[in-house]
Amino acid sequence: MDEAGHVLLPDLQMTQEQYILAAQPGQLQKPGAPPVYPVGIYGWRKRCLYFFILLLLVTMIVNLALTIWILKVMNFTVVSGRVAPPRGLSARLLDANHS
Repeated sequence: MDEAGHVLLPDLQMTQEQYILAAQPGQLQKPGAPPVYPVGIYGWRKRCLYFFILLLLVTMIVNLALTIWILKVMNFTVVSGRVAPPRGLSARLLDANHS
């Protein structure tokens, strides 16, 4: 023990070289066995995939908002399951057809 009360264990400390060797993949594989490859998307591919999904989500939200805005601005109403012309337009069309 040192003056601060810490236990000194030089035999249990890993050197940097031992740590690097222990951290390398493939050390626990059996000889002659086929190599095990990691499954998944890593690095820049994962970032691009997340960016693409985010871009699609934003595009869908903007598309939905614009669709709702256009329907409100054009004053469309739903009549018997189909979209009716804007209010006032059908009266003008009827007046034009009767004259």
